[in-house]
Amino acid sequence: MASDILSVPAPPPEPVDPVPGRTSPDATSDATRLLCAGTYLDPGYRSEVIRVLTHPFRVVAPSYGYDAVPVLAHALAARRLHRLRLAVLGAGLAGTLVLMTAGVLSGFVALLTMLWLVWVTAYLRRVVTLQTLTNRLRAGTGPAGATGGFDGSYPDHPLLTARTVEKINREQTADGRLIRYGGYKPFVGAGGQVRRWSTAELLIGAPVGVVDQDRGGAGAPTASGAQESRRKEVVPFSAEEITGYVAGRMNAELRDRARRSERIDGLAVEQSAFTRAVTTVRPGGREPDREHRGAGWAEGYDAQRVYLCVRVGSWNQELVTTAFVGFDLKGNTLHTEFYSYVLAPIQKSFHLVDRLPAGLTGRLLLRVAGDTLLATPGALVRALFSWVPALPGRGNEIRVRTNDPSEFRLGRYALPARNTGALTSVRELATSAGFHVFFQETDTIKYTQIVERQLLQFVRDFLQAHNVDLAEHEARQTNILNDYRHHNNHVENNHGNVNSGTQNVHHGSDGGQGAGTS
Repeated sequence: MASDILSVPAPPPEPVDPVPGRTSPDATSDATRLLCAGTYLDPGYRSEVIRVLTHPFRVVAPSYGYDAVPVLAHALAARRLHRLRLAVLGAGLAGTLVLMTAGVLSGFVALLTMLWLVWVTAYLRRVVTLQTLTNRLRAGTGPAGATGGFDGSYPDHPLLTARTVEKINREQTADGRLIRYGGYKPFVGAGGQVRRWSTAELLIGAPVGVVDQDRGGAGAPTASGAQESRRKEVVPFSAEEITGYVAGRMNAELRDRARRSERIDGLAVEQSAFTRAVTTVRPGGREPDREHRGAGWAEGYDAQRVYLCVRVGSWNQELVTTAFVGFDLKGNTLHTEFYSYVLAPIQKSFHLVDRLPAGLTGRLLLRVAGDTLLATPGALVRALFSWVPALPGRGNEIRVRTNDPSEFRLGRYALPARNTGALTSVRELATSAGFHVFFQETDTIKYTQIVERQLLQFVRDFLQAHNVDLAEHEARQTNILNDYRHHNNHVENNHGNVNSGTQNVHHGSDGGQGAGTS
């Protein structure tokens, strides 16, 4: 019986990627396409993408439902287009000044020429941007040439070297990787928290049934003469075993063995170790990264803890619900942690790419010319101020600043500490403040409940197969499910606002006390 319960089919082989050089399965998702479009539509977001993904020391956050490489490529291409326009404008203005100084052009003609250069460079930049959005980044399925549209490919750029692409691909992959985070929350890149709970269950043997008592005899008599109920011997297991079993059952029951109509195609089950990447810079280089060894969760500021990541990408990966599940065995007790996060849809301004015309017509080009003419004064001001270097932001800080309350300020002699962990992802930078439609919020609740309910059932099956008494597990399961129903009534009163609604399902912030039993 135990072998039947614990049997999990082998996962199917990974599909072959049709686009050469692309490693992420989410390279053609709508999330990737909209993020790429956002680099042309929002200059602030474009700068943040380049800063986050090309930082010389900062680790790239895991990419849930998208591929960061095409986003960076289009951000670099959009910046190159902007810089090319400024370079042509600067060269044209300089040449006009030289001709005016030499007496070839009069002052009035030179002024008109300068204004024309401002207009024509801005106009050409708008046309090229529209061409890119309506051609390469429009909605489509499959490689270009089949139905057209976005196919996951990206433009070349000198800064997008093979080493940079390999680094991003390696660090944005969560499955089996060591995730290095730099802030308080380890689950960087997963969005905002919607639910959390933890349980601690004693691993005592299940009572011997009637059939087992007939086979093994009655229990030993107590001092009062009553028969003490006999219990089975618990089959030992490790945290790695229960984690692997739950991962296999999640894949099997929700995707591989499920009927087509009930299958969750956007399901991804991964295991990752999380560690805070704050290291001391010692003479001779940086300390080597420590690999996760041994059973159980280590304790310490640089310790690593392994979690099971159950991710459901819906709405073509624009809505990503992720559950992080952790198991630890201490003192004959199974400790289980559950954290649910959601990446809300991408901000509405990036969806403008889906409302643009299918192609550039003569009438549209005339409208663009007129709009560019009206915007010439503003374009001139922006062109002048764009040469001013931006002040460094907080995300560029690498050295860890600490308070030094010591009497002699001995901290000035301490070796410097460097925070190289991921602080945010380019997907989180583009997350909308609220859901766009009601059903996106309900799908977040739906997938969280499905994963949570299946998790509790799989843990029950595992404990039953190892002769563990299930009375405590079933009682805590009832409390967890009832607690979620209670909080759902509160969520219904909030109209789709992620910050004031769904995220308030849990008790407190990331550092607060979670809901459920412990």
